[in-house]
Amino acid sequence: MVFIDGYTVSALVAYAVLCALLRYRQKHAIEAKFQMSLGDMTLLQAYEIQKWLGEQEFPATFSASIFFALFKTYGVPSISRLLVATGQIADRNNSHDLERTSKRAADTSVLITNMVIGRPGSRRAIEAVARTRFLHAGYRKDGKISDDDMLYTLSLFVLEPIRWVAQYEWRCLTDLERCAMATCWKALGEDLDIPYGRLPSSQEERGWSDALHWLRELDEWSRAYAHQNVRLHKSNTILAGATMDMVIFKLPKIAKPAGQYIVSIILGPGLRNAMGLPCPSPYHEAAFHGMIAIRKFIVRHLCLPRPYFLRRRHLLDHPDPQTGRYNVARWRVHPWYARPSSSFKSLWSIGNWLRWMRGGPLSPPPSENKFLPEGYKIREVGPSQFTGKGGKEMDKIEETLRGRSLDVCPFASL
Repeated sequence: MVFIDGYTVSALVAYAVLCALLRYRQKHAIEAKFQMSLGDMTLLQAYEIQKWLGEQEFPATFSASIFFALFKTYGVPSISRLLVATGQIADRNNSHDLERTSKRAADTSVLITNMVIGRPGSRRAIEAVARTRFLHAGYRKDGKISDDDMLYTLSLFVLEPIRWVAQYEWRCLTDLERCAMATCWKALGEDLDIPYGRLPSSQEERGWSDALHWLRELDEWSRAYAHQNVRLHKSNTILAGATMDMVIFKLPKIAKPAGQYIVSIILGPGLRNAMGLPCPSPYHEAAFHGMIAIRKFIVRHLCLPRPYFLRRRHLLDHPDPQTGRYNVARWRVHPWYARPSSSFKSLWSIGNWLRWMRGGPLSPPPSENKFLPEGYKIREVGPSQFTGKGGKEMDKIEETLRGRSLDVCPFASL
């Protein structure tokens, strides 16, 4: 029998307390840095807070929540039918179709990341918004993408990270942090030309008092929209199957069924039924929530807060000086836009070894030019039929976006 003396116990308790204190100290430091009325928060202040949340405080949770926010839109037939009709997402499980699906996911990730992580008013953020608007313009003009579908998608992008942190992290977001996220996403929605006419206060002269007021109304509308529109459809099941293949791609074959059940638990019964996904047993749900509880305890009491120099970088700071193209910092399933690397960190990461266990390469082979290792230009991202198109349209959009004021509160004039 192994005995632990009193000094060891005291040291372990002291370390656990220290971890918790340092974690809360980092949170309090952000609150002290941005002391202001929530109704006075500027877009730049909101951006700094959201960037800290996504890169240092909850990087894995934020990244996963954005992926699942997009996944959840596939439970709405009006959205899923269009995506299936475009042929960008495969309806069969083979390597070629999975590449097509992962390409669409990579393009979406590139545009969203540049819009959200790119500094407001920066060239890359403006170009990402303009490219997204151009890609959607024809479908919106023809009525294939409704304003309600756009608003619902936006609502999930802002609400899912908040919900994920509350459910899966060691603490919930503060009012300051939620206000920052709402401020950023409301401004982004305006840049994307998404109308807020469905929200009650949009019809009132005073509008919203602050970003949290807007967030509450968006949450209520989003839940009502989902209740009315999320329902079973064949196109939902096609998208869900293709996306599920991506989610569990890196898992060994023996672990794939468990991965499917975890995804089903995360989506919840409503979306699970609308997508035709397997129903987990009470044992699976209990095991999942037990693991989450253990993780919360470990992160709060045994893990030191992430320092700035270890932040998760979702974007590379600068393009290649010779080509003007950006490479991605991270990739999923297939290395679209990833520069092949032989560095120690790249070769010996856990993700690479999981990929190797299922028969994939440890690093993107230099010969795989089909995954565009030279990188991307934001104004070229998207389906192949849009390659080289939209220059004039995007120029006009970018011109209108450059006039946004960044150092005033977006709600100040409401």
